[in-house]
This record gives sequence, structure tokens and C-alpha cells, in this order.
Amino acid sequence: MTNNIELMNKINTVLLLHSESLSHWERDYLSNLYQTVINYGELSDKQLDLFEKILLRRKITNIQ
Repeated sequence: MTNNIELMNKINTVLLLHSESLSHWERDYLSNLYQTVINYGELSDKQLDLFEKILLRRKITNIQ
């Protein structure tokens, strides 16, 4: 459960602090990831991989 809370906080932080640097699609995708973690408690490996790729593409680092 702790990992889920950490993941939710990480996604939420990216959305709050870096939304202007994200495309509309990326913001929608991250919002959907956030809801998926809330509703189901986990993300698939593909979802996590794409999340990491978005962070790398936008050069978003040091998210806790």
C-alpha cells in the first residue's frame, strides 16, 4: 500500500508542478494513471514504463 501512495504522490506532483510543460495528451494520461491507482491500487508494467518515458522526455527529475 505504501508504494501505491508514493506512486499517487509522484503522479500528483508531476501534474501540479509540471503541467505547463506537458502536452494535453500527457496530462490526460497522467490523470488517468492517477485514477487507476486510486481505483485498482496498481499500474501495469506498460503504464509505468510510459510514465517514466514521459518524465524522461520532459526532463522531469527529483520527484519524491
